[in-house]
Formats: sequence, C-alpha cells, structure tokens
Amino acid sequence: MKKTKTIIASLIMFLTVVLVACGPSDEKLSEAETARNLLIQAKASAEEVYLDITDSSMKDQLDALAEEEAKIEAMDFTKLSDKKIDEILPTITELTEKYQSMKTTLDGTYQAETSQKEEAAKNVGLGSYIINSTGMNITEIILHDITRDTYSENILGDGVTLEAGYTLMGISLDVYSDSTEWEFQIKDENNTTYTLPCESLSGLADSGASLEFKYDKAEGTGSVVVGGYTTN
Repeated sequence: MKKTKTIIASLIMFLTVVLVACGPSDEKLSEAETARNLLIQAKASAEEVYLDITDSSMKDQLDALAEEEAKIEAMDFTKLSDKKIDEILPTITELTEKYQSMKTTLDGTYQAETSQKEEAAKNVGLGSYIINSTGMNITEIILHDITRDTYSENILGDGVTLEAGYTLMGISLDVYSDSTEWEFQIKDENNTTYTLPCESLSGLADSGASLEFKYDKAEGTGSVVVGGYTTN
C-alpha cells in the first residue's frame, strides 16, 4: 500500500510538472497580454483617423496589417510556453510600431485635409448684380482680390458685352472671407483696361449686393459702389 501511495504521489508530481512546463509563467503571460493590448490600441487609433479622412491610398496597407493583427488577437497565450511567447513578442512589437507609424502619416493627412476644408470654407459665393454706370460698353470684368493677389475669370464670359446703362443680373462672385481689399479690372470695346477700386465685399454673402460701376472720364478715375441686393 505504501508503495502504491508513493507511485501515485510521484505521478501527480510528474503531471504537475508537465502541465506547468506546457503553460506560460504568470510574468510571461502578463507580458504577452500587455503587448497584445498595445497592438489592439494602436490598430484602433490608426483606423479611427483613417475613417476621418478622404484619402484612401493607405487602405491596402491597413487591410494587410489587420490580417496579421487578427492572428495575434486570436491567440490563446495560456496554451503557449514561455519560449513560444518570446518568439511571438517581436512580431507583436513590429506590428504595433507599423500601426503607430501609419497613424503618424494619417494624422498628417488629416491635418492637411482639415486645413484645406477650412480654407475652402472661407471662399463664399456672393450673389450680386452689376450696374454699368461707366458710360462705356464693357467687354471684360475681372475681380482682383488685392489681399491675396488673385484674379477671377472674366465674369462676363467670352464674347459678352455689358452695354452702358445696362444691368447684369445673376452674378455669383467667389469672395474670400479673410480678405479686406478688392478692385475690379474692366475692358472697353477698344480693349482699354480700367481699374475700379471697390468698397468692401466682406460679410455680404448672406444678403447679396449690388455693384455699381462708375467712371469719370474727365478725372480718369472710377469706383465700384456696393449696395444692398435690391433693384429699382
């Protein structure tokens, strides 16, 4: 009987050693779980930024990383040995670093797109009409944003003439809200260019505006008077 008990005790001790040898130590299991959690967080952070941008050029890279990450996430570390976990940890770290690097790139794209959207939002359409009180037939009208030093296309369009005393309705001017100074450049039938300083166009997008073009030939000066969007 004593011998039997000794054999059983030895067998239990052997099985305990085998089971311990097959599973990871608490320290290694904790290390593996921590590394995996960092990977999962890095993946979520990168994908969250990706969803907020329109540039889809990195989709294939994200998809490839996601496939590798899914394999790590599906692993049962409790069934692995310390040695096996040590073999896997560098792969987890590498994937985490790739996601972190990708997030840095995506953050840059997000910031660039945000800046572009903010700038685009500053370009507002100003509904207006032009009253030609210059005494000449106008063949070309260009809005010069002096603040930004940008020029519009010919507002009249090719081959169109705004005759003296006539009004051109239904104009939409692209006005940059942060600008403070504008002028119009016009041409007459003799292809002579005149520059007409313009009153402020700021803050008029909601209500619209009338633009009366004036020119004094005797003085050689002109102007654009801005008024409310009403017709006589």
